[in-house]
Amino acid sequence: MLINGASMTAWLFPRQLVNLGFPSDPVLWYTAVGICSSVAGVVALHLVQKRIDGAGVARRTYALTCFIGMLGLIVLAEAPSALIGCAGVILVSGIAFNVTRTVSVIWVNRRTTSEVRATVHSLLDLAESIGEICGGVVLAIIAEAAGMSITLLTSAALMAFTATIVALSSADQASPGSS
Repeated sequence: MLINGASMTAWLFPRQLVNLGFPSDPVLWYTAVGICSSVAGVVALHLVQKRIDGAGVARRTYALTCFIGMLGLIVLAEAPSALIGCAGVILVSGIAFNVTRTVSVIWVNRRTTSEVRATVHSLLDLAESIGEICGGVVLAIIAEAAGMSITLLTSAALMAFTATIVALSSADQASPGSS
């Protein structure tokens, strides 16, 4: 829920990059950033796929990618140029959002029995939607009151908080009898 609330800042990415110096018409350059983010996501997910079967790997991967997302948001918020800001967007959109979404599904699949798995995924989707709605409203209020950089840094703090909760969790092992 928290990560999806934080993800609502993605709507601010093109505006921040324009503020950092990119042209105000984002059609071409933001498409290029999106393609680079997708490539980064594919590479990151390929690396995760090779290692995901180990004990506790899903939890550690989720926490690590939340911290990567936090770093990307800080880079974007404090970037001295549009190119460095793009690196932040790629870290957040390409790696953090893609990997956390995929790893959360894997984590649920491993920890639930087939009898309740669909229900758990439905509840997870509901929590994600609530996070997006509440996070979007709160971050919009912050953006209006304090500006874009503070909003991005607030989102980074949410991601760091999420990473810390997950990293400190003892939820490493799949439940017995899960399939």
